[in-house]
Amino acid sequence: MSGPLHPAWTPFTLPASWAYGAAIRVRNAWLDRSTPWRAPRPVIAVGNITAGGTGKSPVVRWVCERLSAAGMKPAVAMRGYRGGVNADEAVEHRESLPGVPVWVGGDRRSAIERGIARDPAVQVVVLDDGFQHRAVARDFDLVLVDASRPGLGGSLLPQGWLREPSRGLRRASGVVLSRAEQADASIESTVARWHGRPPLARCTHVWLGLSRITVEGASESGLSSLHGLSVAVWAGVGHPQSVIREVERLGARVCDAPLLRDHQRFDADTVAQLSARAIRSGAAAVLCTAKDWTKLRGHPVSLPVLVPRLGVRFMAGEEGLWQAILAAIRGWKPA
Repeated sequence: MSGPLHPAWTPFTLPASWAYGAAIRVRNAWLDRSTPWRAPRPVIAVGNITAGGTGKSPVVRWVCERLSAAGMKPAVAMRGYRGGVNADEAVEHRESLPGVPVWVGGDRRSAIERGIARDPAVQVVVLDDGFQHRAVARDFDLVLVDASRPGLGGSLLPQGWLREPSRGLRRASGVVLSRAEQADASIESTVARWHGRPPLARCTHVWLGLSRITVEGASESGLSSLHGLSVAVWAGVGHPQSVIREVERLGARVCDAPLLRDHQRFDADTVAQLSARAIRSGAAAVLCTAKDWTKLRGHPVSLPVLVPRLGVRFMAGEEGLWQAILAAIRGWKPA
């Protein structure tokens, strides 16, 4: 589930939230007493405590890029939502991190064991969406909190945004505020209340450029090309409003933004219907995320498709965060 259901469902979601919370508390109590499996390599986890998109993928890539620049070989281990090894986020990681193995499997331990057997040169495992996956021990547990929609102290799914009670944030090695350009002064104190310490860093997600795809092929385009352009936004992600806001900030006019599910699947009929709708709205192009493009590109789209290249820019704390990750890797000892 990518977020809470509509308030009209409160008579049903509130008791469901209580039941979910009871199950999570039992699970966490059991895991607190269990000994997790230790991988034969250091494990850095990137996760969140709320549903919806907090921007994990760009931060996973930042960790991998910093590790590679430091002379280490990372690999990404992830569940792979639907689609298995061809899940949208797995494909996105492979394409944006050439040379970095991406290991996919619901059983993260087995995926890591198989991956290291195939590629023993891997030195660090980066666990994507790993905060709640406690069967695998981690040496550094990084949690992202979306400053534009923190959700801390609120209700559990499906009534609120929380995947587990806010006090679970105490397990984290460090917290990073994402989309922190929208942070107010209260967010750091809220994080400190639940985590026990203030955030290690603040970051925002930035678009680095656009890929423009037509029937003739793909080309690179500057962000200035969006100014004055009428676009349809297809964003099957956990936080589509962040995509729409960025499109509008860059001067485009959003004339159509169909409501899509997180990890939306696309088939030929769906794409044809969305294309027809975009054309009727007056769109001159379709803008979609890289995650959506991994599933869209197998189907013809009637308009040019614009795919932003996403990166992360730290506003504060980048070097301190990196040094904390390095210290965890250097302090690792085989089981």
